[in-house]
This record gives sequence, C-alpha cells and structure tokens, in this order.
Amino acid sequence: MIEKNKKEKFLLGSQKKPKHGDFSSEIAINDPKNKFILNHIRNKEVLDIGCVNHNPLNHQSKYWLHKLLHKYSNNVLGLDLSKEGVKYLNSIGYNIIHEDAENFDLNKTFDVIVAGDIIEHLNNPGDFIESCKRHMDKNSKLLITTPNPWYWKCFLKVFLFGFYKTNPEHTCWYDPITLEQLLNRYDLRILNFEYGSRYFIDKILPFPKSFKNTSFYALIKLNDLRN
Repeated sequence: MIEKNKKEKFLLGSQKKPKHGDFSSEIAINDPKNKFILNHIRNKEVLDIGCVNHNPLNHQSKYWLHKLLHKYSNNVLGLDLSKEGVKYLNSIGYNIIHEDAENFDLNKTFDVIVAGDIIEHLNNPGDFIESCKRHMDKNSKLLITTPNPWYWKCFLKVFLFGFYKTNPEHTCWYDPITLEQLLNRYDLRILNFEYGSRYFIDKILPFPKSFKNTSFYALIKLNDLRN
C-alpha cells in the first residue's frame, strides 16, 4: 500500500483554481447531487470523505457539499488526504481530520457515510470500501456520487478531438453496473441510484438518463447475509 504522504503529491490542491462564479453564501439545495444527499442526511451522524474538494477556497461555493452537511446533519466529521486543505478549513471552524480514504479506522459507526466524487480518484477502491464498511452497521447508509462515463459530452469530444481530457486526479470510471460489482465483492449492495446534472441543456435533451447526465448517485447498504 502506498503511504499517505506519497499519495498527497498527486493532489491538485490549491493548484486547481476555485470557481469564483459559484461563490455564494447560499447553499444550492436544489442541485441534483445536493438534493439526493440531503434526502438521507438530515439530523444524522455523518462522515464526509474527500470533503476539501481540491482547493479549500471552494468552501465558498454554493455547491460545496460539506457546507450542506454542516448545516443539515446532526453532526458531521470531514476526512481528507489534503493536509493543507484540512488545516485551512479547521482554522475557519470546520471539523475535518487528515486521513487516507483507503485506510482509516475511527473506531465508531456513522448513520451516513458520504463519498462525493472521490471513488474515481483512488488507487485502491477496494481498500476504500473496506474502510467505509468498518464504520457501518446494519442501518448505516453509504452515499457514493461519481461522474457518468456515458455522458454525451464525453462522446462528442472523443468524436471531435479523438480523446476526452478528464480530471488529472482521476484513475478510473464507474457506471452503476461496475460499481455494484465492486460493492458486491465486499457484501454491500446498491439499493437505488439516480442520474443527475446541474446543467439546463442536459435536462431538456431528449436523451436517455444514462446518456444526458454528468453524474450518478448511489444509495448503498450492507447486505443482509441471513438471506
């Protein structure tokens, strides 16, 4: 297993410029991803994995997921590999620990574990699933969101330019079928999933959901091994 400090060198961190156009004191609760997650975290004990979102200045964005969790959950603990980001966000009042998503043990369970757009960044997603599972009981929920590899703009850019330039931190793509295959190997299952996009054009295009949306969001629980 690669050591935590060696993994940190692959993080973009403050090199990735924040999206100033998204800065707002408001929270975009009608954003499809935020809306999906909000349905499951109200008044719950939540662990938010990968919460820094590259540049810690993104805490000012109306789409910053941790801000939503901080406001609407009963209690939220953040976890991220970015030492710089964790230090900065803790200095302005958040509660985030510097840990590796692929190898952490907090010696407790959570009502909800949120993994927002993190699984596609990992070296070893199986280790991540194992770490999450250690923090779940039979009632816990794991929420995973990730980019949709079948999004129409990906295909269009490949057709026009011969390639699609994805986030340089990404190591893989998942769709609902491959994600479920991974989860089943660790005795977890997808209860349901949804596709979503925040862009207006995607909402009006006459394409299948699996083709016109940027991302998908999965609700996951432990298998009942008695069945």
